[in-house]
Amino acid sequence: MTITEILDPKLDSRKNGTDCNFNGYLEDFMGQSSEELEPVLKEAFLAILSKYPDAKICAGLRSGISENAISNQIIRYKDIFKLKNRPLVYPYILYTSKDNVEKAMMVVPYSEFSFIYAKGLYYCMTEPGSEFIDNKNDIVAVTSNDPEVIAETFDGLFEKRAGAIQRRLDSKFYRNYDELKEKAIRASKQQREGAVDVLTAAEERGDIISEFVVNWFLLKKVLYVQYMVDKQLLNSVHEGNIKKQRNQAKLNADEVRFISYSDMWRARKEETEEAPAPETEETE
Repeated sequence: MTITEILDPKLDSRKNGTDCNFNGYLEDFMGQSSEELEPVLKEAFLAILSKYPDAKICAGLRSGISENAISNQIIRYKDIFKLKNRPLVYPYILYTSKDNVEKAMMVVPYSEFSFIYAKGLYYCMTEPGSEFIDNKNDIVAVTSNDPEVIAETFDGLFEKRAGAIQRRLDSKFYRNYDELKEKAIRASKQQREGAVDVLTAAEERGDIISEFVVNWFLLKKVLYVQYMVDKQLLNSVHEGNIKKQRNQAKLNADEVRFISYSDMWRARKEETEEAPAPETEETE
């Protein structure tokens, strides 16, 4: 299926659907939701619209997480499968065709570690068995605090290979796998250290816990998959032994520590006054 054939049937609230928040022409979206967008995204989307008036956007597309995906089985982060409905959310997917070629760009709002979450979402979106598996070479994931980077990335999809564009985008945030791993572990630690205070202050914890679990899952996903797709590491570190590479990829993902799903529901602020938030992984 083409990207359009996959995305066009997704129903938003205007059609009494729950697949996404909005799905339709970018022009209509900007007329309806532009004031709610972050300034960077608003400027970028308007620049894209000016050059691609027929571009479409699917905002807030919801997706489940495959229990059958090999990487998810190896990661073994069981809390992710305790989440109900479709816990993954792809913030913005812009798509269009040019000269009978379809391309799509997933945009994640910028934050300190958004590039890791964007990459994790891309790996989920295009993994074996997913809807977009046959379109993985026509999609890129971008996050930036520069609207020109976002607009130019969309434009570049029709001029360069998606893989080359993605590698260039990635290089803005990390130089090698070790640096990516360090930042992923730092992102995990930052979330753990602030989780109890956030949960205690919340009137309703469900959505926050779901977001935390998804974030930890995406960090693990990136560390595992990114290591596995690196042929240089396979040959230079593991002498071509895929089993050794897979084992190390699993160990890397295991370094992303988390607070268990059950502990987050039980968390109380006084716990942080006496001891750090729980950091041990749940085992079964």
